[in-house]
Amino acid sequence: MKQSMLGARMQRGQARSPVFRAVLFGMVLALAVFFLGPVNEFGPDQPAQREAPPAHPALIDEWLARQEAAVPDIRAGLHKQITWYGSPGERTDWAVVYLHGFTASRLETAPLALQVAQGLGANLYETRLTGHGRSDPQAMGEATVQDWLADTVEAVQVGRLLGDRVLLIGVSTGATLGTWLGNREEGQGVAGYVFISPNYGPKDKKSELINQPWGMRLALHLEGDMRGQPSESAIENHAWTQVYPTRALFPMMALIKRVRESDLSGFTAPLLVLYSEADQTVDPEEIKALFPRIGSTRKSLEAVDYSEAQGQHVLAGDIRAPQATGRMADRIVEWARGL
Repeated sequence: MKQSMLGARMQRGQARSPVFRAVLFGMVLALAVFFLGPVNEFGPDQPAQREAPPAHPALIDEWLARQEAAVPDIRAGLHKQITWYGSPGERTDWAVVYLHGFTASRLETAPLALQVAQGLGANLYETRLTGHGRSDPQAMGEATVQDWLADTVEAVQVGRLLGDRVLLIGVSTGATLGTWLGNREEGQGVAGYVFISPNYGPKDKKSELINQPWGMRLALHLEGDMRGQPSESAIENHAWTQVYPTRALFPMMALIKRVRESDLSGFTAPLLVLYSEADQTVDPEEIKALFPRIGSTRKSLEAVDYSEAQGQHVLAGDIRAPQATGRMADRIVEWARGL
């Protein structure tokens, strides 16, 4: 009796085995298709090739004007620009370099960088990241990570022409680029870095899906080709690119992933990080998690509790938080003078 029952079970197992093997094969194949799907790539860890700035500071204004004239649709006042502390072409002890955030421009926290420069008696250079500040919203989708890396390296090169010591201020994704730079040979010699609301991971965790297999296609499916909407404020629509291609998110997310996964012990320059615990754009927990990994022995992580900015991300500037601008500028100047 027991032998007959055992035989029946064996027969049923043999009968099910082809179905089981087919299901198992299908599951393995599905997993392989998923994990071998297209992935958001950072690309070469090198800036795009660019013409080097001139060797003499007296030539830099003309050089920048020529570079920006090649981009015909830059919105008024959003060009790369230098504000000389004294006479044009005259170097200063300090030079302040400003890197704006994703979709933004030099106006996002203005006049914060200018007030810092004036407080230090410094020349100021405010860059424009590739694809930003243009009338054609499609331009945001044309930039690569390497374009932004080149903008960052170029900004420091210009800063070194303008002054003996460079203070780099990066906001949001500008701070992500600054983190990449501070860990590289191109960033060695920068006297100090100030990061405001650094973007080490968006508050909306759905954005992290972009860096997963098939994530780019999923983002396009969920968001469509374009995302965002105009603001009710004309000045915000001017200072930010409010509607832009969804694919513009891809280089930003690739940059974030690369910086988070990097060994940051080579970032040894002095660093001041200003952030808000209530930031609704980037995740403050990602900031606090990455900060200890930076190799600098002179670094400070400070929570800002005095900004009136809605969303607590752009923490200073006439557009979003005018009352906080002076206090933040004073803190940055005080910190830089102590270096």
